[in-house]
Amino acid sequence: MLTPDSIRDQILRVQVELRKAPDIVQELEVAAEEADLVADTALQRALLNASGTVDERKAMAKIQSRSQHDEAVVKRAAFNRARLKVRLLEAELMSLQALLKSVQAEL
Repeated sequence: MLTPDSIRDQILRVQVELRKAPDIVQELEVAAEEADLVADTALQRALLNASGTVDERKAMAKIQSRSQHDEAVVKRAAFNRARLKVRLLEAELMSLQALLKSVQAEL
């Protein structure tokens, strides 16, 4: 059974997680941006060092910088997951607050 105290405990749990979120999200955003820069730099260097036709050079550069690109994609995905979790926590908090008001009104 939902009691006001149990709902308040859930609200506090969500608030604690939300307080941590800005630092975590910023850290993940910076990591994603840095990984994007590393991937772009690797691609540009590979293009400069490649030989052959333009299409061959582009293809070779993409192959040579693939691991940096993949790492950037993974870090960007982690950042996006963190932002999504924050939105979900905010929605959960609003739902819990509405539920608390409803339970209190019944008492």
